[in-house]
Amino acid sequence: MIAAVLFITLAILILINIPISISLGLSSAVTLLYAGFPLSSIPSILQATVQKFALLTIPLFVLAGVLMDKGGISKRLIKLANSMIGPIHGGLGYVAVVAALFFAAISGSGTATVAAIGSILIPAMIEQGYDAGFSSALSAISGSLGTVIPPSITFIIYGMITGESISDLFLSGIIPGIIFATMLCIVVFVNAKRNDWKSDEDKSSFSELISALRDSIWGLLSPVIVLGGIYSGIFTPTEAAAVAVVYSFIVSRYIYKELTMDKIIDTLFDTAKTTGIILLIIMNAGVFSWVLTQQGIAAQLTEMALGLTTNKYVMLLIINLIFLAAGCVMDNTSAMYILVPIILPIAQALGINLIHLGVIIVLNLSIGQVTPPVGPNLYVAADVGQVKFEVICRKILPLLIMSLVALFIITYVPWFALALIPK
Repeated sequence: MIAAVLFITLAILILINIPISISLGLSSAVTLLYAGFPLSSIPSILQATVQKFALLTIPLFVLAGVLMDKGGISKRLIKLANSMIGPIHGGLGYVAVVAALFFAAISGSGTATVAAIGSILIPAMIEQGYDAGFSSALSAISGSLGTVIPPSITFIIYGMITGESISDLFLSGIIPGIIFATMLCIVVFVNAKRNDWKSDEDKSSFSELISALRDSIWGLLSPVIVLGGIYSGIFTPTEAAAVAVVYSFIVSRYIYKELTMDKIIDTLFDTAKTTGIILLIIMNAGVFSWVLTQQGIAAQLTEMALGLTTNKYVMLLIINLIFLAAGCVMDNTSAMYILVPIILPIAQALGINLIHLGVIIVLNLSIGQVTPPVGPNLYVAADVGQVKFEVICRKILPLLIMSLVALFIITYVPWFALALIPK
Protein backbone atom coordinates (compact mmCIF):
# COMPACT_ATOMS: atom_id res chain seq x y z
CA MET A 1 0.00 0.00 0.00
CA ILE A 2 2.88 2.36 0.80
CA ALA A 3 4.30 1.82 -2.69
CA ALA A 4 0.91 2.68 -4.20
CA VAL A 5 0.72 5.90 -2.18
CA LEU A 6 4.22 6.91 -3.34
CA PHE A 7 3.80 6.24 -7.06
CA ILE A 8 0.14 7.35 -7.36
CA THR A 9 0.94 10.64 -5.61
CA LEU A 10 3.96 11.17 -7.88
CA ALA A 11 1.89 10.45 -11.01
CA ILE A 12 -0.89 12.85 -9.94
CA LEU A 13 1.58 15.65 -9.22
CA ILE A 14 3.29 15.20 -12.58
CA LEU A 15 -0.07 15.08 -14.41
CA ILE A 16 -1.15 18.40 -12.87
CA ASN A 17 2.09 19.90 -14.17
CA ILE A 18 4.03 20.24 -10.92
CA PRO A 19 7.79 20.32 -11.75
CA ILE A 20 9.35 16.87 -11.41
CA SER A 21 11.83 18.04 -8.75
CA ILE A 22 8.98 19.31 -6.52
CA SER A 23 6.82 16.27 -7.31
CA LEU A 24 9.54 13.93 -6.04
CA GLY A 25 9.80 15.78 -2.72
CA LEU A 26 6.04 16.15 -2.18
CA SER A 27 5.24 12.52 -3.01
CA SER A 28 7.96 11.41 -0.59
CA ALA A 29 6.57 13.67 2.14
CA VAL A 30 3.03 12.33 1.65
CA THR A 31 4.33 8.75 1.82
CA LEU A 32 6.30 9.42 5.01
CA LEU A 33 3.20 10.93 6.62
CA TYR A 34 1.15 7.89 5.60
CA ALA A 35 3.80 5.56 7.01
CA GLY A 36 3.90 7.48 10.29
CA PHE A 37 7.40 8.94 9.88
CA PRO A 38 8.01 12.51 11.15
CA LEU A 39 8.64 15.07 8.40
CA SER A 40 11.47 16.41 10.55
CA SER A 41 13.63 13.63 9.08
CA ILE A 42 13.50 15.23 5.60
CA PRO A 43 16.05 18.06 6.18
CA SER A 44 18.70 15.60 7.34
CA ILE A 45 18.07 13.43 4.25
CA LEU A 46 18.33 16.48 1.99
CA GLN A 47 21.61 17.47 3.61
CA ALA A 48 23.03 13.94 3.39
CA THR A 49 22.08 13.76 -0.30
CA VAL A 50 24.04 16.85 -1.36
CA GLN A 51 26.83 16.67 1.20
CA LYS A 52 29.08 14.61 -1.08
CA PHE A 53 32.46 15.66 -2.41
CA ALA A 54 31.78 14.10 -5.81
CA LEU A 55 28.85 16.50 -6.34
CA LEU A 56 31.34 19.35 -6.78
CA THR A 57 32.15 17.77 -10.12
CA ILE A 58 28.81 18.84 -11.59
CA PRO A 59 28.99 22.65 -11.23
CA LEU A 60 32.69 22.60 -12.12
CA PHE A 61 32.20 20.69 -15.39
CA VAL A 62 29.18 22.86 -16.21
CA LEU A 63 31.30 25.98 -15.63
CA ALA A 64 34.16 24.61 -17.76
CA GLY A 65 31.78 23.85 -20.62
CA VAL A 66 30.15 27.28 -20.54
CA LEU A 67 33.55 29.00 -20.35
CA MET A 68 34.75 27.15 -23.43
CA ASP A 69 31.59 27.99 -25.33
CA LYS A 70 31.68 31.69 -24.43
CA GLY A 71 35.44 31.77 -25.00
CA GLY A 72 35.28 30.71 -28.66
CA ILE A 73 36.24 27.04 -28.33
CA SER A 74 33.10 25.68 -30.01
CA LYS A 75 33.47 27.72 -33.20
CA ARG A 76 37.13 26.67 -33.52
CA LEU A 77 36.20 23.00 -33.13
CA ILE A 78 33.56 23.45 -35.84
CA LYS A 79 36.13 25.10 -38.09
CA LEU A 80 38.50 22.15 -37.60
CA ALA A 81 35.76 19.60 -38.30
CA ASN A 82 34.70 21.58 -41.37
CA SER A 83 38.29 21.67 -42.68
CA MET A 84 38.53 17.88 -42.26
CA ILE A 85 35.22 16.70 -43.70
CA GLY A 86 33.14 19.74 -44.65
CA PRO A 87 33.86 19.74 -48.41
CA ILE A 88 32.66 16.16 -49.01
CA HIS A 89 29.09 15.24 -50.04
CA GLY A 90 26.83 15.98 -47.07
CA GLY A 91 29.87 17.35 -45.27
CA LEU A 92 28.11 19.77 -42.95
CA GLY A 93 25.97 16.91 -41.63
CA TYR A 94 29.09 14.99 -40.68
CA VAL A 95 30.57 18.17 -39.22
CA ALA A 96 27.50 18.49 -36.95
CA VAL A 97 28.12 15.00 -35.56
CA VAL A 98 31.92 15.27 -35.26
CA ALA A 99 31.81 18.77 -33.74
CA ALA A 100 29.28 17.53 -31.17
CA LEU A 101 31.64 14.64 -30.41
CA PHE A 102 34.48 17.11 -29.80
CA PHE A 103 32.42 19.50 -27.70
CA ALA A 104 30.82 16.69 -25.70
CA ALA A 105 34.31 15.83 -24.48
CA ILE A 106 34.44 19.32 -22.98
CA SER A 107 30.95 20.21 -21.78
CA GLY A 108 29.59 16.95 -20.29
CA SER A 109 26.06 18.13 -21.07
CA GLY A 110 23.78 17.24 -23.97
CA THR A 111 21.72 20.42 -23.96
CA ALA A 112 24.85 22.60 -23.74
CA THR A 113 26.28 20.78 -26.75
CA VAL A 114 23.12 21.43 -28.80
CA ALA A 115 23.13 25.12 -27.89
CA ALA A 116 26.84 25.62 -28.61
CA ILE A 117 27.13 23.62 -31.84
CA GLY A 118 23.60 24.02 -33.20
CA SER A 119 23.58 27.81 -32.99
CA ILE A 120 26.44 27.87 -35.50
CA LEU A 121 25.79 24.82 -37.68
CA ILE A 122 22.00 24.78 -38.10
CA PRO A 123 21.91 28.17 -39.89
CA ALA A 124 24.96 27.16 -41.98
CA MET A 125 23.31 23.88 -43.06
CA ILE A 126 20.04 25.62 -43.99
CA GLU A 127 21.99 28.21 -45.99
CA GLN A 128 23.65 25.42 -48.00
CA GLY A 129 20.27 23.90 -48.91
CA TYR A 130 19.91 21.26 -46.20
CA ASP A 131 16.38 20.61 -44.98
CA ALA A 132 15.72 22.83 -41.95
CA GLY A 133 13.85 20.13 -40.04
CA PHE A 134 16.55 17.52 -40.61
CA SER A 135 19.34 19.98 -39.75
CA SER A 136 17.66 20.82 -36.46
CA ALA A 137 16.92 17.16 -35.68
CA LEU A 138 20.51 16.14 -36.42
CA SER A 139 21.91 18.83 -34.13
CA ALA A 140 19.45 17.81 -31.39
CA ILE A 141 20.40 14.15 -31.41
CA SER A 142 24.11 14.83 -31.95
CA GLY A 143 23.97 16.90 -28.77
CA SER A 144 22.90 13.75 -26.94
CA LEU A 145 26.49 12.58 -27.32
CA GLY A 146 27.22 14.97 -24.46
CA THR A 147 25.67 12.48 -22.04
CA VAL A 148 27.69 9.53 -23.37
CA ILE A 149 31.16 10.88 -24.17
CA PRO A 150 33.28 11.56 -21.05
CA PRO A 151 33.23 13.65 -18.98
CA SER A 152 29.49 13.06 -18.57
CA ILE A 153 27.38 14.54 -15.78
CA THR A 154 24.91 11.65 -16.15
CA PHE A 155 27.71 9.11 -15.57
CA ILE A 156 28.78 11.07 -12.48
CA ILE A 157 25.27 10.86 -11.02
CA TYR A 158 25.03 7.13 -11.81
CA GLY A 159 28.39 6.57 -10.10
CA MET A 160 27.22 8.46 -7.01
CA ILE A 161 24.05 6.39 -6.75
CA THR A 162 25.67 3.00 -7.32
CA GLY A 163 29.15 3.54 -5.89
CA GLU A 164 30.78 2.47 -9.17
CA SER A 165 34.05 4.10 -10.24
CA ILE A 166 33.38 7.35 -12.13
CA SER A 167 36.70 6.93 -13.94
CA ASP A 168 35.64 3.49 -15.21
CA LEU A 169 32.25 4.85 -16.22
CA PHE A 170 33.93 7.60 -18.22
CA LEU A 171 36.05 5.01 -20.05
CA SER A 172 33.02 2.83 -20.72
CA GLY A 173 31.29 5.62 -22.65
CA ILE A 174 33.98 6.18 -25.29
CA ILE A 175 33.33 3.27 -27.69
CA PRO A 176 29.50 3.43 -27.33
CA GLY A 177 29.69 7.16 -28.07
CA ILE A 178 31.64 6.48 -31.26
CA ILE A 179 29.13 3.78 -32.29
CA PHE A 180 26.30 6.24 -31.63
CA ALA A 181 28.01 8.88 -33.79
CA THR A 182 28.65 6.36 -36.59
CA MET A 183 24.96 5.44 -36.76
CA LEU A 184 24.04 9.12 -37.10
CA CYS A 185 26.60 9.52 -39.90
CA ILE A 186 24.94 6.64 -41.79
CA VAL A 187 21.65 8.55 -41.77
CA VAL A 188 23.47 11.69 -42.96
CA PHE A 189 25.06 9.70 -45.81
CA VAL A 190 21.71 8.31 -46.99
CA ASN A 191 19.99 11.70 -46.86
CA ALA A 192 22.89 13.50 -48.54
CA LYS A 193 22.81 11.05 -51.46
CA ARG A 194 19.02 11.14 -51.73
CA ASN A 195 18.77 14.94 -51.62
CA ASP A 196 22.09 15.73 -53.33
CA TRP A 197 23.39 17.85 -50.47
CA LYS A 198 26.71 19.01 -51.88
CA SER A 199 29.17 21.31 -50.20
CA ASP A 200 29.75 24.81 -51.54
CA GLU A 201 33.32 24.70 -50.31
CA ASP A 202 36.44 23.49 -52.07
CA LYS A 203 38.57 20.87 -50.41
CA SER A 204 40.74 22.42 -47.73
CA SER A 205 44.41 22.63 -48.51
CA PHE A 206 46.92 21.02 -46.18
CA SER A 207 48.01 24.43 -44.91
CA GLU A 208 44.37 25.38 -44.15
CA LEU A 209 43.86 22.13 -42.26
CA ILE A 210 47.04 22.71 -40.24
CA SER A 211 45.92 26.30 -39.53
CA ALA A 212 42.53 25.08 -38.26
CA LEU A 213 44.25 22.43 -36.13
CA ARG A 214 46.67 24.97 -34.69
CA ASP A 215 43.82 27.36 -33.88
CA SER A 216 41.76 24.69 -32.10
CA ILE A 217 44.58 22.80 -30.40
CA TRP A 218 43.96 24.48 -27.02
CA GLY A 219 40.38 23.27 -27.03
CA LEU A 220 41.39 19.76 -28.09
CA LEU A 221 43.91 19.61 -25.26
CA SER A 222 41.20 20.09 -22.62
CA PRO A 223 39.80 16.52 -22.65
CA VAL A 224 43.35 15.19 -22.99
CA ILE A 225 44.45 17.01 -19.84
CA VAL A 226 41.27 16.22 -17.89
CA LEU A 227 40.84 12.57 -18.84
CA GLY A 228 44.59 11.92 -19.02
CA GLY A 229 44.97 13.29 -15.51
CA ILE A 230 42.18 11.07 -14.19
CA TYR A 231 43.41 7.85 -15.77
CA SER A 232 47.06 8.48 -14.92
CA GLY A 233 46.06 8.93 -11.28
CA ILE A 234 47.29 12.54 -11.07
CA PHE A 235 43.91 13.77 -9.86
CA THR A 236 40.40 12.56 -9.05
CA PRO A 237 37.39 13.34 -11.28
CA THR A 238 36.43 16.20 -8.95
CA GLU A 239 39.94 17.66 -9.04
CA ALA A 240 39.93 17.16 -12.83
CA ALA A 241 36.79 19.29 -13.07
CA ALA A 242 38.53 22.08 -11.13
CA VAL A 243 41.54 21.83 -13.45
CA ALA A 244 39.18 22.04 -16.44
CA VAL A 245 37.71 25.30 -15.09
CA VAL A 246 41.13 26.91 -14.58
CA TYR A 247 42.35 25.71 -17.97
CA SER A 248 39.18 26.89 -19.73
CA PHE A 249 39.44 30.32 -18.16
CA ILE A 250 43.10 30.77 -19.10
CA VAL A 251 42.56 29.65 -22.71
CA SER A 252 39.39 31.69 -23.22
CA ARG A 253 40.61 34.84 -21.46
CA TYR A 254 44.31 35.03 -22.26
CA ILE A 255 44.93 32.90 -25.37
CA TYR A 256 41.81 33.35 -27.50
CA LYS A 257 41.00 36.63 -25.70
CA GLU A 258 37.26 36.30 -26.33
CA LEU A 259 36.12 36.01 -22.72
CA THR A 260 35.16 39.56 -21.83
CA MET A 261 33.94 40.66 -18.39
CA ASP A 262 30.33 40.68 -19.63
CA LYS A 263 30.75 37.10 -20.84
CA ILE A 264 32.25 36.07 -17.51
CA ILE A 265 29.16 37.41 -15.71
CA ASP A 266 26.88 35.57 -18.18
CA THR A 267 28.94 32.41 -17.68
CA LEU A 268 28.59 32.51 -13.90
CA PHE A 269 24.86 33.19 -14.17
CA ASP A 270 24.30 30.30 -16.63
CA THR A 271 26.35 27.95 -14.45
CA ALA A 272 24.47 28.92 -11.27
CA LYS A 273 21.10 28.46 -12.98
CA THR A 274 21.98 25.03 -14.41
CA THR A 275 23.60 23.84 -11.18
CA GLY A 276 20.68 25.05 -9.07
CA ILE A 277 18.20 23.09 -11.18
CA ILE A 278 20.31 19.92 -11.02
CA LEU A 279 20.88 20.14 -7.25
CA LEU A 280 17.20 20.80 -6.54
CA ILE A 281 16.35 17.63 -8.44
CA ILE A 282 19.10 15.66 -6.68
CA MET A 283 17.96 16.75 -3.20
CA ASN A 284 14.30 15.83 -3.71
CA ALA A 285 15.18 12.70 -5.66
CA GLY A 286 17.46 11.68 -2.78
CA VAL A 287 14.47 11.76 -0.40
CA PHE A 288 12.43 9.74 -2.90
CA SER A 289 15.23 7.17 -3.22
CA TRP A 290 15.54 6.95 0.60
CA VAL A 291 11.80 6.26 0.90
CA LEU A 292 12.06 3.52 -1.73
CA THR A 293 14.78 1.78 0.24
CA GLN A 294 13.62 2.49 3.80
CA GLN A 295 10.06 1.30 3.20
CA GLY A 296 11.20 -1.84 1.39
CA ILE A 297 9.57 -0.76 -1.88
CA ALA A 298 12.70 -1.39 -3.95
CA ALA A 299 12.98 -4.93 -2.52
CA GLN A 300 9.32 -5.64 -3.29
CA LEU A 301 9.68 -4.44 -6.86
CA THR A 302 12.83 -6.56 -7.24
CA GLU A 303 10.94 -9.68 -6.19
CA MET A 304 8.13 -8.85 -8.61
CA ALA A 305 10.56 -8.33 -11.51
CA LEU A 306 12.42 -11.57 -10.81
CA GLY A 307 9.07 -13.31 -10.64
CA LEU A 308 8.45 -12.26 -14.24
CA THR A 309 11.77 -13.53 -15.61
CA THR A 310 15.21 -14.63 -14.48
CA ASN A 311 16.60 -14.44 -18.02
CA LYS A 312 19.29 -11.76 -18.08
CA TYR A 313 18.73 -10.88 -21.73
CA VAL A 314 14.99 -10.52 -21.38
CA MET A 315 15.55 -8.34 -18.31
CA LEU A 316 17.94 -6.12 -20.28
CA LEU A 317 15.18 -5.61 -22.85
CA ILE A 318 12.73 -4.69 -20.06
CA ILE A 319 15.27 -2.25 -18.56
CA ASN A 320 15.70 -0.60 -21.96
CA LEU A 321 11.95 -0.20 -22.38
CA ILE A 322 11.58 1.25 -18.87
CA PHE A 323 14.32 3.85 -19.33
CA LEU A 324 13.23 4.75 -22.87
CA ALA A 325 9.74 5.42 -21.51
CA ALA A 326 11.15 7.36 -18.56
CA GLY A 327 13.26 9.49 -20.90
CA CYS A 328 10.09 10.61 -22.68
CA VAL A 329 8.59 12.21 -19.57
CA MET A 330 11.38 13.14 -17.14
CA ASP A 331 14.90 14.53 -17.00
CA ASN A 332 18.00 12.35 -16.64
CA THR A 333 18.69 13.11 -12.97
CA SER A 334 15.14 12.34 -11.84
CA ALA A 335 15.03 9.12 -13.87
CA MET A 336 18.32 8.02 -12.32
CA TYR A 337 17.27 8.61 -8.72
CA ILE A 338 13.83 7.06 -9.18
CA LEU A 339 14.72 3.97 -11.22
CA VAL A 340 18.34 3.03 -10.51
CA PRO A 341 17.68 2.02 -6.85
CA ILE A 342 14.94 -0.29 -8.19
CA ILE A 343 16.92 -1.69 -11.13
CA LEU A 344 20.21 -2.11 -9.25
CA PRO A 345 19.32 -5.13 -7.05
CA ILE A 346 17.64 -6.82 -10.03
CA ALA A 347 20.79 -6.42 -12.12
CA GLN A 348 22.97 -7.69 -9.27
CA ALA A 349 20.74 -10.74 -8.80
CA LEU A 350 21.03 -11.62 -12.51
CA GLY A 351 24.78 -11.01 -12.72
CA ILE A 352 24.60 -7.95 -14.99
CA ASN A 353 27.82 -5.93 -14.90
CA LEU A 354 26.99 -2.59 -13.26
CA ILE A 355 29.37 -0.59 -15.48
CA HIS A 356 27.69 -2.10 -18.55
CA LEU A 357 24.31 -1.35 -16.98
CA GLY A 358 25.38 2.27 -16.50
CA VAL A 359 26.22 2.62 -20.18
CA ILE A 360 22.85 1.11 -21.17
CA ILE A 361 20.98 3.49 -18.85
CA VAL A 362 22.92 6.56 -20.01
CA LEU A 363 22.35 5.65 -23.67
CA ASN A 364 18.63 5.29 -23.03
CA LEU A 365 18.48 8.66 -21.29
CA SER A 366 20.52 10.32 -24.04
CA ILE A 367 17.91 9.11 -26.53
CA GLY A 368 15.27 10.41 -24.12
CA GLN A 369 16.69 13.91 -24.60
CA VAL A 370 15.24 13.86 -28.13
CA THR A 371 11.94 12.08 -27.55
CA PRO A 372 8.75 14.09 -26.96
CA PRO A 373 6.97 15.31 -24.94
CA VAL A 374 9.96 16.43 -22.78
CA GLY A 375 12.94 16.08 -25.16
CA PRO A 376 14.85 19.24 -24.10
CA ASN A 377 17.30 18.99 -27.01
CA LEU A 378 14.40 19.10 -29.47
CA TYR A 379 13.11 22.38 -28.09
CA VAL A 380 16.57 23.99 -28.18
CA ALA A 381 17.25 22.83 -31.76
CA ALA A 382 13.75 23.76 -32.98
CA ASP A 383 14.21 27.25 -31.57
CA VAL A 384 17.63 27.67 -33.22
CA GLY A 385 16.43 26.27 -36.57
CA GLN A 386 13.13 28.18 -36.36
CA VAL A 387 11.12 25.06 -37.23
CA LYS A 388 7.88 23.83 -35.71
CA PHE A 389 8.14 21.22 -32.98
CA GLU A 390 6.03 18.70 -34.93
CA VAL A 391 8.35 19.07 -37.95
CA ILE A 392 11.50 18.29 -35.98
CA CYS A 393 9.70 15.32 -34.36
CA ARG A 394 9.01 13.84 -37.84
CA LYS A 395 12.51 14.46 -39.15
CA ILE A 396 14.19 12.85 -36.16
CA LEU A 397 12.50 9.44 -36.65
CA PRO A 398 15.23 7.84 -38.86
CA LEU A 399 17.91 9.18 -36.52
CA LEU A 400 16.07 7.69 -33.54
CA ILE A 401 15.80 4.32 -35.28
CA MET A 402 19.58 4.20 -35.86
CA SER A 403 20.16 5.28 -32.26
CA LEU A 404 18.06 2.32 -31.13
CA VAL A 405 20.17 0.06 -33.32
CA ALA A 406 23.27 1.38 -31.52
CA LEU A 407 21.54 0.80 -28.17
CA PHE A 408 20.68 -2.80 -29.12
CA ILE A 409 24.28 -3.53 -30.17
CA ILE A 410 25.75 -2.11 -26.96
CA THR A 411 23.13 -3.82 -24.77
CA TYR A 412 23.85 -7.30 -26.06
CA VAL A 413 27.58 -6.97 -26.76
CA PRO A 414 28.99 -5.82 -23.38
CA TRP A 415 32.53 -5.79 -24.77
CA PHE A 416 31.95 -2.38 -26.36
CA ALA A 417 31.30 -0.86 -22.92
CA LEU A 418 33.95 -2.80 -21.01
CA ALA A 419 36.85 -3.06 -23.50
CA LEU A 420 38.77 0.01 -22.27
CA ILE A 421 38.36 -0.61 -18.55
CA PRO A 422 41.54 -1.94 -16.88
CA LYS A 423 41.19 -5.52 -15.72
